[in-house]
Amino acid sequence: MRKILVPVDGSEACLRALRHAIDMAQSAGNVKIVLVNVQQTLERWYAGGLLNKEALTHLQQLGEADAREARTLVDAAGLTYELMVLFGQPGEVIARVAKEQACVGIVMGTRGLSDLDHVFLGSTAHKVIQLSEVPVTLVK
Repeated sequence: MRKILVPVDGSEACLRALRHAIDMAQSAGNVKIVLVNVQQTLERWYAGGLLNKEALTHLQQLGEADAREARTLVDAAGLTYELMVLFGQPGEVIARVAKEQACVGIVMGTRGLSDLDHVFLGSTAHKVIQLSEVPVTLVK
């Protein structure tokens, strides 16, 4: 089964990208959507970082909340998917997971819901383009 990775953060841009990925998957058939939510480095907000179990649980819940509408869209389309909530620098994590999961491509919005990281094109999108070993489709 082929896989398409779609980063999700709850933004309208990510949902537009997901709708596009759903159309691609339905046209191609036998495609699984890999939804990836990346929570930024924990040390910025929580003492103990990933060793703090309460922080880890809280960020896992935030990631699942960020992906709630995305999961609803994929469920409504009747496609197979998995959700991964991960931690680190988004661009690096997205490119790494696409390679590890043997995805055929990444479909993502040009801008998401981050702090000042997304001033122009969006530093996450820019970083994914630089690091990815698979095709990246940007959806405006």
